[in-house]
Amino acid sequence: MKKQKALISFLITAFLFFFLLKDIDFILFFKYLREGNPALVAVAVSVYLFSFVIRGLRWKLLISHLGSFKTGELAMLTVSGYAVNNIMPVRIGEFARAWVTGKTKNVSRTAVLASIFVERVFDGLTIAAILFIMIFLYPFPQNIKTLGLMAFAFFLLLFLFIMVGTFSQKPFKILQFIRDKVPASGFMVDVAEKFLKGASSIKSTRIFIAATVLSFGVWAVELAVYVMITKAFNVDVPAVGYLLMLCAANLGMLAAPTPGGLAVFQAAIVYSLKFFSILYEKRMAVAIVLHMSQIIPVTIIGLLWLWYNQITLSMIEREEEKDIGNIKS
Repeated sequence: MKKQKALISFLITAFLFFFLLKDIDFILFFKYLREGNPALVAVAVSVYLFSFVIRGLRWKLLISHLGSFKTGELAMLTVSGYAVNNIMPVRIGEFARAWVTGKTKNVSRTAVLASIFVERVFDGLTIAAILFIMIFLYPFPQNIKTLGLMAFAFFLLLFLFIMVGTFSQKPFKILQFIRDKVPASGFMVDVAEKFLKGASSIKSTRIFIAATVLSFGVWAVELAVYVMITKAFNVDVPAVGYLLMLCAANLGMLAAPTPGGLAVFQAAIVYSLKFFSILYEKRMAVAIVLHMSQIIPVTIIGLLWLWYNQITLSMIEREEEKDIGNIKS
């Protein structure tokens, strides 16, 4: 099964890259790559790594009901999860982060995984909200506006479902009704119930407000990275262009089946910059460097941290199935 997942992920990545690169002028592409400003790229990498401190602080709030944690430790756990996502398919890094946190901090893995799910909902809703506002500020095609509205509606409904579940038993009753009427949904209902229980930390208004502010902080820092990398290639787009790149790439990455969102990220950036009459080869140069400036340093740091803590990828692979079993139990 694991080999099949890896093979499917590889085939999807290869298929997407084939269509992205089949008509590219490689001589021109490499010319633009050489013209990039390495100093500005290096600064962007440093800024991107700083965003994990903010992520660690937000996660500290979301798992405060499980105990006391240091922001730096949570930031490194987050980096390690991203590192695993960057080299393994189907977002196994989320399970890895939950397992490593449970193992090293002696807390419930299921509760930790639930907090990661809530974290992703905060990310998705923040990005979707930015996209929702943006589509009214620029004359995008109707398909972009429709996707923006759909993304915002989806994450808003998911967020409201979680919020209602923290203050009311109604969502649990709805899930019980689904379980009774559709027996085959038992596993998914069990997962949803555990995630709702794991969201109990946001019962606090203070934590909710702080997590929301920090979510916008995370994406403000990442937006700065997008601006710097784009500027490193002398590509000039209006503010809405940077926002579109940020939203398209990260909404795509939330569900990307490829390791590190490879090809999905590049497609999102190339398509976003298309609206601003930028040559395809230059768009691809920006997309490649922007993505590599994020996944390469994070992967190196994350894998080194796992190695230092005597955690191997094979251990993570073995524990993945156990984590799913823990959710079901």
